[in-house]
Amino acid sequence: MHKTPSNEIPAISSTLRWEEVSLPDSISEAELDQLIFSVMTSRLQKTAMVVAKALNRCEELGLAINEEILGARIGALAESDRIDGAGDLRYWRHSEVRLKD
Repeated sequence: MHKTPSNEIPAISSTLRWEEVSLPDSISEAELDQLIFSVMTSRLQKTAMVVAKALNRCEELGLAINEEILGARIGALAESDRIDGAGDLRYWRHSEVRLKD
């Protein structure tokens, strides 16, 4: 079993801001939000896990959305208080998100 060392230095996963994103015509902001919400729970999960699950869903649907776009949107959802976030969400492996109660 592989365990992440506790002395791992946190690294920013992405600095992309939602304001810098241009979505493809194949998906709207509201549809992307629904996709992200669909892979979240009311229990805190690592931001990296939510990004990975949402990316898998995008690939299943044939959407041209990458992990940086997903990370930026998750950050924007937390900033606008639509989801709960714990930690600096730019550090995907060192922050957590969940659906609001």
